[in-house]
Amino acid sequence: MDLIEKIIWIVCIVSIVSLVLIFSILSAEAQKPYDGDKYEYLGIRHDIRPQVCLFEPNPTHIDWKYWKDVEFESWRAVLDWQLEMQEFLPDGDWTMFIHSTVPYHEHWNKTPSDYRHCTIFLTYEAFNEDPESKALGLTGIDFSNSSHKFTYIVTYLHAIEHTNIVLNFEDAQKDPVTGLTKFEINLEREQLPLQTVYNIVLHELGHGLGLGHYESDAPKGHYRSAMTPSLKPFSNEVFEIKIADKFMLGYLYGTDGYKKPQPHWIDDYCLFDHGIKVTGCY
Repeated sequence: MDLIEKIIWIVCIVSIVSLVLIFSILSAEAQKPYDGDKYEYLGIRHDIRPQVCLFEPNPTHIDWKYWKDVEFESWRAVLDWQLEMQEFLPDGDWTMFIHSTVPYHEHWNKTPSDYRHCTIFLTYEAFNEDPESKALGLTGIDFSNSSHKFTYIVTYLHAIEHTNIVLNFEDAQKDPVTGLTKFEINLEREQLPLQTVYNIVLHELGHGLGLGHYESDAPKGHYRSAMTPSLKPFSNEVFEIKIADKFMLGYLYGTDGYKKPQPHWIDDYCLFDHGIKVTGCY
């Protein structure tokens, strides 16, 4: 039995438990022809056990108590990837080495090359300052140096909750030169809920390990993977590592896990039928 057959067999066994729930979802999606879901790889894989390093953000921009809660949610996301994969492929070693948090005053003027033991960087910023981007998290990849291959994750901890604007003419001011009425608009950024922070870190860690996005045109298809590409930051959404995520990571690294990554090739993507049945990898 080759690798993909072995993992598909495990997927089928685990999925039996969820059949009742899945059938109820299928009935709701029957209105639209179903073409399958696409799950991409990023074309990279860690050749050694991932070394996760967490870096404290600038304390002048982040409330200390909130930061400690963020730190906890980040570790929870790392451990959840470990535990879910260990249960899914118990013969493999899915442990990631987690280093102590690096205080801001120790790293503010450093670069990744100063932390060559780290292969997954977890960093945080108060805001996404790019006016053209609504991203809540980003993952950069640098595998150009054979002696230090790493992924670099940024999680943004604040976002604008309400974008609806009500104009009060009583508060308006008329420009004496142009005669135009001016309004002062202040869109305040709010701390992200801790569940949202967990969702972001869980998702970006998937990228950091080599997983791409799970794309589905089906209604509620975004519930089929932690790697769905969108998230409502102030909703009650809860991201979970699903069967498709476990298969993709297992297929990428092999049944031995991080201890001995295999196979030597990496496919571009896999296709899924309703998030639980693999129809092919290419």
